[in-house]
Amino acid sequence: MRKNVLILSHSYGSQFLESCNQYSLVFDPQEYETTVVYLSGSPSIDIKNKTLAEHTYFFDIPTKQLSGLKLKAIKKIYTFCKEKKFSIVICHRYKPSYIMLWVAQFYSFAAMIFVMHAPETMLSKARQWLVSHLLKKNMLIAGVSHAIEQDIKKDLPKVPAEQIITLYNIIDSDLFSSHLFTRQGARLKLNLSEQDFIFGNLARLVIDKDQKTLIHAFSQIKNNCPNAKLIIMGNGKLEHELKKQVSDLKLENEIIFTGFIEDGFRFMKAFDVFVLSSISEAFGRVLLEAMIAHTPIIAARSEGIPEVIGDTGVLVDAANPEQLAHEMQKAYHSNSTELSALAEKSFQRIDLFTLPTFKKDFWNLPLMKSLMRSP
Repeated sequence: MRKNVLILSHSYGSQFLESCNQYSLVFDPQEYETTVVYLSGSPSIDIKNKTLAEHTYFFDIPTKQLSGLKLKAIKKIYTFCKEKKFSIVICHRYKPSYIMLWVAQFYSFAAMIFVMHAPETMLSKARQWLVSHLLKKNMLIAGVSHAIEQDIKKDLPKVPAEQIITLYNIIDSDLFSSHLFTRQGARLKLNLSEQDFIFGNLARLVIDKDQKTLIHAFSQIKNNCPNAKLIIMGNGKLEHELKKQVSDLKLENEIIFTGFIEDGFRFMKAFDVFVLSSISEAFGRVLLEAMIAHTPIIAARSEGIPEVIGDTGVLVDAANPEQLAHEMQKAYHSNSTELSALAEKSFQRIDLFTLPTFKKDFWNLPLMKSLMRSP
């Protein structure tokens, strides 16, 4: 008889859909039956088709019920777990983890893993108290990078260190490669000339991504890099502010905002260099997309970013426009051979973030090894 696995996510935003699929694929379908539950978000045929678990449920719980004590949500999930008899539970983000920590006080699971995708998740004293008191020996807290693991350990000193681990995000290299536009095709769709040297940024327009520093850095190099352009792909609450910054600098023709483009990673080959200026980045999955596209990377030295690119890209201090400008100008004046060598080196690093590596790391966890030994 197969063991039932529950993967619980706050929502089905692209990041969490990919995470649910990552953990679904780690389980052998001959031995495990996987179920994904999205706590919020209305039912979607498209999302259901994209979710790789055997079963997908949309609980569509109102925002109010996911705030405060979440008693209705806890009761609903408890009833669901009793009905489905789940053995293993994996939660993404804090709210699903909070709910399952309470459910686990009344229902016994063989193993539980709570995956945290952002820094300072456990900064709250209330969260620290609750997790420290409700966490059991068969539970692990995983950060998506060592930086997040260390951040959690700092805030949860009473939790045994061996129960706080790192489980990296991954990417399907072959699948992503097959969806990429060619350089020429991507540039044609973006109305870019082959003579342009393109710095690309693909991220939400929010404070954490710090496009403000990126725009400032680009403005410093423009006079010395006449064919340079900056493409910013994404949308967000800072869009108006960032466009005003560009207008004030009179760089509307050199800095182009595309807005949100679904599957924007497909345009990655249009860029000569990918730049990620984030001041806070737990992991940076977009870096893997750049690596697959053989696009050289310049990125801020922020949280999980150095772990992802290692020595295969250029790191600069976060929120340092002068340092960023220096490296961007250096890249602009590099020859194609130098840039290609850097891109190839980063492409070889992708193996660290693929499913085979992740499955090996996951099943080597002592907790998961113990389950494999149990009948």
